[in-house]
Amino acid sequence: MASVVLATALGSVGFAAWPLRDQVGAVIPAGSSRRIVTLAPDVTELVFALGAGRHLVAVAPFSDFPPAAAALPRVAVSDPEAIVAARPDLVLASTAGNDPAVVTALRRVGVRVATVDVTSCARLAEACLLLGQLVAAAETGQRLAADITSHCDAARRRAADLPRRTALYVAWWDPLMVAGPGTVHHDLLALAGLDNRAPARGGRYPRVDPEVLLDPALQVLVAPADPDSRPLVDALLRRPAGLRLRRGTLPLIWLPADPASRPGPRLLLALDVLLAAREAAP
Repeated sequence: MASVVLATALGSVGFAAWPLRDQVGAVIPAGSSRRIVTLAPDVTELVFALGAGRHLVAVAPFSDFPPAAAALPRVAVSDPEAIVAARPDLVLASTAGNDPAVVTALRRVGVRVATVDVTSCARLAEACLLLGQLVAAAETGQRLAADITSHCDAARRRAADLPRRTALYVAWWDPLMVAGPGTVHHDLLALAGLDNRAPARGGRYPRVDPEVLLDPALQVLVAPADPDSRPLVDALLRRPAGLRLRRGTLPLIWLPADPASRPGPRLLLALDVLLAAREAAP
């Protein structure tokens, strides 16, 4: 399925004429992309993966990969005036962490903005195609998109040999927030042969009662290994809701934090860790 989506996207983005539309449907006028500002770390990583890091004049806080990104000036992503002050030809935003009102304010003063909306492996490949077109690296974008699609297809084939399990992806521990349908983490679980038990309603990352962790129908927890979350996990383990985690009857698979939390090229590393953990303990 992902291969079909990629083929369609190649036709609609890889060889598209201006003006383009971004992943939320907004029109992107033609123009220069010699001065780029990114408003999310995952978008910063995508620009570098496309070989266009030299055009970045300011990036979002926490943009620390690749190492060259750490040396770039930071911009206050919630302050349109600060973003405009960087004199960008193009601003790249993400639905994963940016306020749409900021994007609207930038467009209102004539700034070219493109927003990526990475909710699946297929959408990550599409984002590569779109940004490749925007930064004059269309061929690189096509190669990157093809590699991502191939990697995800291979993961799906590996997972087909594993027994299906029910799971939750924990985005945050207190309050307990899980990845719902329509998120890249929902797709991450699916690619690894895991059926997401998050509620279908309540937004992309709904809050849930910690008592859900006691449900015997829940078989696996998956979470990013963010050091800031460890005290919250320890606190949960001391509560009644942490009983199955304490006893080891609810396996918890830790994923590398930044690759898992940033829907960029390194998401595939998180997928590989998840699959390896599943294969080690089906």
